[in-house]
Amino acid sequence: MRRRRFLFFLIAVLVGSLAGVGYGWWLRPQMYTQANLSNLRMDYRTDYVLMAAEIYHYEQNLEETRQRLQALGSDTPERYSREALISAGQLGYAQADLQMLADLVQALAPAEILTLTPMVQP
Repeated sequence: MRRRRFLFFLIAVLVGSLAGVGYGWWLRPQMYTQANLSNLRMDYRTDYVLMAAEIYHYEQNLEETRQRLQALGSDTPERYSREALISAGQLGYAQADLQMLADLVQALAPAEILTLTPMVQP
């Protein structure tokens, strides 16, 4: 009698698990349409930029870092890195992390363009 109950219990658990997986995966699968990086909260975006800064620190490949940061949305990578540095300071990140973010901001800063115009003397 006890073995029979245990066997029915195992069969019920197995059938329930298979039914749940079948319903969740095949009949009503969940579609994630807004699961992209542009929807991250500011603290998670800061973490993402910090991870990109750490990769840049070790690899020194600025173009790959720009591509990683461009995945965050339509703003420029420079803006994302500056926002992350400010946010990291407010959230109390470690000094080493702040330094990596600052180095990334400096590396991404566009070089100032100096234009010289000739002066015409009368």
